[in-house]
Amino acid sequence: MEIHKTPWYSIMILMTLGLFLFWGALLNFDDILSLKFSEQVYFIILWFMFSLLFLGYSFYLWRKRREGKGIYWNDEGIIIDLKENKIYWNEIEDIRFDKGYLTGIKSTVIYPHYTNHEKIRIRHKKIMPTTAYSLVWFFIEKPREMHNQLMETWEEKK
Repeated sequence: MEIHKTPWYSIMILMTLGLFLFWGALLNFDDILSLKFSEQVYFIILWFMFSLLFLGYSFYLWRKRREGKGIYWNDEGIIIDLKENKIYWNEIEDIRFDKGYLTGIKSTVIYPHYTNHEKIRIRHKKIMPTTAYSLVWFFIEKPREMHNQLMETWEEKK
């Protein structure tokens, strides 16, 4: 069982983006004070909140990487996220590669059979059922290798 963790470059890109936004907001703080109060609020929300969002998510991914969390599978099923939610092999209808023509983001998409959506929703403690689970390649170390190994295992399990 090989665990495919979040790559360092994803963590560093998010951290750099968060730091850049935070730094940009601090450099423009004098300009912010010259604006009307409502414009100041919008600026602070946009700049500081987005910077904290990127920084917070990068530290979350870093912590999960240090804990050894990632995408992997075993005889029971596939762990699809860093919270270790699992989809069992017998619940899966199809697994496909998505080239991301519209978004530019490649991913491996797991489609559970529609009769299992409610069961999975309850097990994952979600409000609404999900029809497909996307494993975004940007957040996976060695994504092509992971996809090929997963497809080989899926062919065996079918």
